[in-house]
Amino acid sequence: MRINDIEYLEVTVFDVRSSTQAMEAFSMILVDKANITHYVPIIIGLNEARAILGELHKRLPQRPLTHALFVDLIANNIPDYNIEFVSVNEFSQGIYYASIVIQTPTETYFEVDARPSDAVAIALCAGVPIYFNKILFEEQMQIAVKSPDYKEEISSMSDLGIGDSSSVTAKTEWGALSITELKELLQNAVEEENYELAAKIQEEIDKRDKTMRR
Repeated sequence: MRINDIEYLEVTVFDVRSSTQAMEAFSMILVDKANITHYVPIIIGLNEARAILGELHKRLPQRPLTHALFVDLIANNIPDYNIEFVSVNEFSQGIYYASIVIQTPTETYFEVDARPSDAVAIALCAGVPIYFNKILFEEQMQIAVKSPDYKEEISSMSDLGIGDSSSVTAKTEWGALSITELKELLQNAVEEENYELAAKIQEEIDKRDKTMRR
């Protein structure tokens, strides 16, 4: 598929798994629908992981989450407006950028800037395709071995640096990360507006600073 003269491929969400990169951080694994062994992991926050897993496994809360509210507003309450698809478009300074594409009554389209995690949650809720800039996907792509029985598309999750997907509340320790890595994660968390995670990272940095001064 081509969008604004850029070629995109369609992806799907394989899973969301706990990440070793930070506490309460998770890897959203997007796989090429045409080649399930090609995938890109994107780090997301705890709340976003819960939203996506809820949509994947159809375990939804009684009251709508933000992404579901957005879908209901567009699809059911604004006449002749439709969510057509979402796309992951760019990667800059460690941050992925995505869009939600909406069709108007005049059959024109406009894009809404979004984080990939929000865009994917909306796509799953609305039942619309997820596209990924092909060149970007190939740049960030990792390759896994598909098992013969097709039950484990990604055979060794240790290659991803991610752990067991059975519990979305699994946490890893900060101790393995350097100050530089913590500061990079802090910047990403702020840019992603994940202020709860940012506060915890800052708390760990402050602890390290106090220890170094002693």
